[in-house]
Amino acid sequence: MTHNHFRTQTLLLLLLPIFLGGCGLAKLSNIQKESNLVVVETTLAKNLKTLERVAKIGNTGLIVKTARAHSSYSGFLEDKMEDAEIAGDFETADEMRSQAIAHYARSEEYAFKALAKSDKTFKQPRSVDTEVFEKALQKLKKKQVEPLFWAAYAMGRGISLQKDDPMQVIDLARVELMMRRILELDETFYFGSAHLFYAVYYGDRSPAIGGDPEKAKEHIDYVDKLNEGKFLMSKFYLARYYAYPKQDVKLYKQALQEVIDAPADIFPGEEAATSLAKSRAKRWLAQTDMLFDPEMEEGEVE
Repeated sequence: MTHNHFRTQTLLLLLLPIFLGGCGLAKLSNIQKESNLVVVETTLAKNLKTLERVAKIGNTGLIVKTARAHSSYSGFLEDKMEDAEIAGDFETADEMRSQAIAHYARSEEYAFKALAKSDKTFKQPRSVDTEVFEKALQKLKKKQVEPLFWAAYAMGRGISLQKDDPMQVIDLARVELMMRRILELDETFYFGSAHLFYAVYYGDRSPAIGGDPEKAKEHIDYVDKLNEGKFLMSKFYLARYYAYPKQDVKLYKQALQEVIDAPADIFPGEEAATSLAKSRAKRWLAQTDMLFDPEMEEGEVE
């Protein structure tokens, strides 16, 4: 058994250059520079299985890349889900939701697999005692922020798609613990995206259960300042998780229009993120009349 496992790992190592050069993974490594979202989505979809094969080598970097790819692909599925919901095609929306949940689960699995290399606690991240889980988080170092972020992100997004399941929602507290640890270790990681988690955390719930749009805005403003206004997703979040909860239709339209009007090359090297923000801004701007009281004057805050 051990001999066969060693032989399999050796074979995968030998084949790795072929995978990287011939199966699109080289293109995948630079996918953030691609502005065409169809190409981004297709590249991700075509390479998920290849990534899973090479991740079997056990290399932490490959495992984390696989986690990130599954989460990134899930984002496209969520966009399709929203489009279907807007069109009233709830059958397609439910299918896209199920697929997104499945890919987030895979992402979570791979990310925790990487973390488990340093602490066995992360082999059972949802069932281990909360105090034990929190102690394990405190042992993590800055170099482990990347797998920690993708574990937290995937778990959080999966939960958000299953809000009606109390067994899922209960684990949101663990996501918050992970994101808090990321802020302690490196709050700038991935454009400061742990702060965007808190934008959703405070901006997408009512005040009765801890919602606070002003706190959401503090986190959004940090991301905007960190990236010198180039990471357009922060402006999208300003509209979605601050202006909308505040029912500030003027700011909502302004923020989304700024995203749409921004140059495609505003953030060189991150064209995919720019295109994604623009796509989502157009979708949410088109829904303005459904989200705000049509009797409300522009500039008036409810």
